[in-house]
Amino acid sequence: MTRIILTLSLSLFLLNCQSKEQDREGISSLIINNILNGGVDRNKSLVIMEVADLGGSYTGNCYDTFQLNGGNIGPTSYFNTPPGGAGGLLNTNIKKYNVSTSSCTDLGFASGTNFGSTSQRPNSNDGFTFKVYTCDPNNNPCSRSAITASGF
Repeated sequence: MTRIILTLSLSLFLLNCQSKEQDREGISSLIINNILNGGVDRNKSLVIMEVADLGGSYTGNCYDTFQLNGGNIGPTSYFNTPPGGAGGLLNTNIKKYNVSTSSCTDLGFASGTNFGSTSQRPNSNDGFTFKVYTCDPNNNPCSRSAITASGF
């Protein structure tokens, strides 16, 4: 009897486990749904900041230049998906997600270096793309405007 219960428990556990790999088609569908159900998006970027140390340093990413199948879209549609921060539901005192009406470069994120802008296309067949900018305390400190834009 104990063996049967253990087997059933293990089976249920394994059925509930999900792959860490993102469902890119599902994300694209969510974004399309968000675009169709949302209004005009005046936001230009999505800013994600995380506290790096107790000294007040931050690490961050900024995403802009969102495109879906070659057409420009605003960042809010991605922000409202789990990878983009689930509309801010994933915010904590350590990590914040927020959209901004400023572009990543306007927020002080550098481009043209190893920590600058790179095209992100996780799947070459995926029509959803964006650019990523980064900052960190060692190589490209995060600007005050970027930290504020994230919600800190």
